[in-house]
Amino acid sequence: MTLIELAQITWEEYQAYAAEDSSKEFAQAREEFLQAARSTAARTLCADAEKLAWQYTPGKQLPEQAEQATALLEPGRPEYLRFRVDHGAETVTFDLVRPCQACGIDRVDEVHGLVDLGRLLAEGSDR
Repeated sequence: MTLIELAQITWEEYQAYAAEDSSKEFAQAREEFLQAARSTAARTLCADAEKLAWQYTPGKQLPEQAEQATALLEPGRPEYLRFRVDHGAETVTFDLVRPCQACGIDRVDEVHGLVDLGRLLAEGSDR
């Protein structure tokens, strides 16, 4: 085997390992982010909020340097909770998002507690 062949084989093996390692790191980071969303929901609302089905939002759908997870409040309802971290601005938000079927513009309100969430949901049902 020549030096060139050895270098090429070594490079190919490295690329395969790096891709697998990167994938594992991403999966671990995603799970840690989802755990942060669940913890924030439990701390802000109640322990039952931690049990919601939190979903990680792919980065292509978000502003640059932002990460988010969402959870439906109840299957069949359009409202959902959103946990978002903007790494560039160093901000963390926990919001209720109420999509408007008529105009396509989401109403987003920060949630500070269970009473606050109840008030926001009541406002939405008045419409």
